[in-house]
Amino acid sequence: MIRQRCAIYTRKSTEEGLEQSFNSLEAQREACSAYILSQR
Repeated sequence: MIRQRCAIYTRKSTEEGLEQSFNSLEAQREACSAYILSQR
């Protein structure tokens, strides 16, 4: 098994809509983490 490193980068260019759960930085991070784990 080849081990690879990756980074999760989240961003929101404005604060508008950031409070919405599907649009939060935390939701972005969780979605990226789930994708990474699914690729194992």
